[in-house]
Amino acid sequence: MIFGATRRQLYCLDLLHHGLAIVGLAVTPLIFGIILVGLALAVLQGAFQIEDSTLAMAAKLAIVLLMAGSGLVDIYVSLSGLATDWLHHLPDLINRPWS
Repeated sequence: MIFGATRRQLYCLDLLHHGLAIVGLAVTPLIFGIILVGLALAVLQGAFQIEDSTLAMAAKLAIVLLMAGSGLVDIYVSLSGLATDWLHHLPDLINRPWS
């Protein structure tokens, strides 16, 4: 046992770690894509000296929504796999003693 933790606690921590890793892997590409689009827009605005008001907020919003929409399938697949894993391990969590 690690630091006085019971097997049940370690099992729960393993499932929590797995869940956080899956959520991180699902959301990270989306966040990096949005950051890259923002940096590209900033470089273009700086290079062509475009005022921020000239580049409409609707164009920025459309790009962000496009990036988010393209990543939704990957996020859904990752999170549905996580739900399947948790439901698969649920009987083990219920049947284990609480001590």
